[in-house]
Amino acid sequence: MTEVEFGRYPQDPKAYVNGKRISIVDGKPQFNPLEQQLVKWLVLVEKEDKMLLLSKYALEYMKFNDWDTFDVTWANSTLCGWLNGEIQFDGDFLNDHFSEDEKKRIIPHAETNDCVFLLSLDETLQYLPSNHERKCLPTAYAVSRLPKTHKYNDGDACNWWIRTISEDNNRYTMAVNRKGMYDRHGIKNNMDGVGVRPALWIKK
Repeated sequence: MTEVEFGRYPQDPKAYVNGKRISIVDGKPQFNPLEQQLVKWLVLVEKEDKMLLLSKYALEYMKFNDWDTFDVTWANSTLCGWLNGEIQFDGDFLNDHFSEDEKKRIIPHAETNDCVFLLSLDETLQYLPSNHERKCLPTAYAVSRLPKTHKYNDGDACNWWIRTISEDNNRYTMAVNRKGMYDRHGIKNNMDGVGVRPALWIKK
């Protein structure tokens, strides 16, 4: 599958600006931010004037929704809000990780009208038809953000969210598991330890 680089996001939890976690400025210690590396995307479909991209790796581990409640949809989830700049969480994804020129190339999804989104179940099965294609590794930075209660072994694939709500209970959202199999029952919306693979359409 073709890959492209677009936008930047922290992926190495040990890579700080200037190579140091702390710099001394005017005699005072100052924490340096993490460096942001180019994000690798899989090109799921390519048309004459646009491409559908999915992050190659899970860039974060986040809850689909920050609290356990009924009637959660993709549109009102906190994850949707963070990806599209409506909710701050160490900055937000859309506004802080793309240049102005890159943001001009992003095309809102025809169905959700979001600039950044998660794949639906139908899109996942259409563009990633096999379990092997759906398996996903997290970045080292994402692993560093896991709650201490979650164990992770190097090289393990991760669960990752899709935006389709469970057919059984709207407190749950569908996900792909570590073996690349999708789960229609889903995972509780406020569950920790599920990866985030943003998707977006961009102009060519």
